[in-house]
Amino acid sequence: MADSQFFSLTKTLLSSDAAGFRQATQSTFLQRAAEGKVPKDTLGQWLANDRLYILGYIRGIGKTLSFLPLPETVPPPSQGSRETATTRLLDWLIDAAANIRREEKFFVDTARKFGISVNLPADEDGHVPDSAKLEGLRRFEALFGGLGPSASATLPWLECAVVFYGTEKCYLEAWTWARNRQRELGELEGGDADGGALRTEFIPNWTGTEFAAFVDQLGRIVDDAVVECTRGAGDEVRNELVERSLAKWRELLAAEKAFWPAME
Repeated sequence: MADSQFFSLTKTLLSSDAAGFRQATQSTFLQRAAEGKVPKDTLGQWLANDRLYILGYIRGIGKTLSFLPLPETVPPPSQGSRETATTRLLDWLIDAAANIRREEKFFVDTARKFGISVNLPADEDGHVPDSAKLEGLRRFEALFGGLGPSASATLPWLECAVVFYGTEKCYLEAWTWARNRQRELGELEGGDADGGALRTEFIPNWTGTEFAAFVDQLGRIVDDAVVECTRGAGDEVRNELVERSLAKWRELLAAEKAFWPAME
């Protein structure tokens, strides 16, 4: 059996489908964003979908928190003050809820600044029908809405953490790719089709070092939890965790690929 101390579940997931991950993080929409060629109406439609994704994300956090097994006693001093992966995940989820709520406000304020509408067609009750949503949004709503404890007693929150890690990692990598294309292109002649919203506001916000550190933090929580659970165990335990994670990872990549608007 390979030494579980050096096993990384997140690296295993990232390398499991390199082509799929590339498709999820390198779309024509992202290339056009880097080139300043995304019209305001196209950007507004995508931001409107992204805002509804945020609402699903928040609901997913709530569903995860509802079953997260938390310690009911304080460990003795002999065990030190190191927190468990579960309590670290608790802290991360609480921070994520606050962060993404601020992100929603940033979307709305920035869109208003550039004269971009971020509403999808809705009925008289304000409900957006599925037919008005991107396929990727519908997939994400199903993913977040389906979050719950695993049937396995080993890391019952693992699939939830994989979904949150995967979507944050894809978002970071996608916009980092766009930022790098933007830097290669340099200054544009003739201005941006969206007035500069993506290249001056959104892309810098979505590629900051704080965001990258936040994504990496969840990756470490997941990896540490798996190492702890598999220490001294056989390959069967680790293989089970990998298979459970891969099932969600495949769903996640499909949602990510379908979340980018089609562009020429």
